Amino acid sequence: MRKVTKFRCMLIASLAFAPVLAFGLFIYLKDKYYREPLIWLLIAFGVGCLSIGPAIFIERILENRVGLGISPNFGSLAINTFLVVSLTEELCKFAILRIVFYRKRFFSEPINGIVYAVMLSLGFAFAESLIYLLGSPNVYATAIMRSFTAVPAHFIFAVFMGYYMGQAKFTYQARRTMLVLLGLGLAVFTHGFYDFFLLAWWMPASFQIISFGFLFAGLVFAILLINSAQRRSPFVKRHKWLKNIEKAKEKDFQEYLASQKDQLKKRREGLNGRDVAE
Repeated sequence: MRKVTKFRCMLIASLAFAPVLAFGLFIYLKDKYYREPLIWLLIAFGVGCLSIGPAIFIERILENRVGLGISPNFGSLAINTFLVVSLTEELCKFAILRIVFYRKRFFSEPINGIVYAVMLSLGFAFAESLIYLLGSPNVYATAIMRSFTAVPAHFIFAVFMGYYMGQAKFTYQARRTMLVLLGLGLAVFTHGFYDFFLLAWWMPASFQIISFGFLFAGLVFAILLINSAQRRSPFVKRHKWLKNIEKAKEKDFQEYLASQKDQLKKRREGLNGRDVAE
C-alpha cells in the first residue's frame, strides 16, 4: 500500500510539473538576449508555489463573508470569478512581482517583467494542479484537462501583467503607475472572464466553449506581446554584435584552415615532384 501511495504521489507531481516545465522552457528560451540568473527564476517559481496559500485563505474568507459560491446565478458567479478568485490570485502574484523582483538590479529589460511574472504564475499553477490532482478520482483526465486549460491560462494572465510591468520599469515616472495598473487590471479581467464562462455549469456546453476560444486568442496575443518585449530589449545590438564577432572569428578560422590545406597540398605536390625526379 505504501509503494502505491508513493507511486501515486510521484505520478501526480510529474503530471502537474510537465506542462509547467514546457511553458517555463518556452519563456526561458524567449529571453535570449540577456538571460536571467537561473537561481532567481527558481526562487520566483518557488515563491509562486507558496503564494497559493494566502490566496486560498483570502478566497475562503471572502466567500464566507459574501456568502457566494458557484451558484446558477450570473450575478453571484461574476462576483465570485472576478472579485473573489481572479482579483485575489492576481493581486497575490502582483504583490510578489512588485515587491520582490521589480526593483532588482537584474530586472534589466522589458521582457524581464514577463519572465518573472510567468515563473511566479507557473509556480502557482503547479501548486494548484497538485491540489486538484490529489483530490481527483481520475488523475490522468484531470492532468490532461489542466495541461490545456488552467496552466496556459495562468501563463497568459502572467504575460499580460508582466508585459506592462516591464514597460513601466523602463519609461518615465508619469506613466509608470498607469502601466502597472493596466497590467494588473488586464490580468484580473482576463482571469475573471475566462473563469466566468468556464464555470457557468448550468449553461449549455456552447457557452463554455467561449472560454476555450478566448484561451486560444489570448495565447496568440500573449506570444505577440512576448515578441514585442523581446524586440525592445536594450541588449539586441549587443547580441548582434557578439554574433557578428563569432561569425568573423569563424570566417577567419575557416580561412586559416583553407590556407593550411593549400600549404599542405603544395608540400605534398613538392614531395611528389622530388620523388619523380629521383
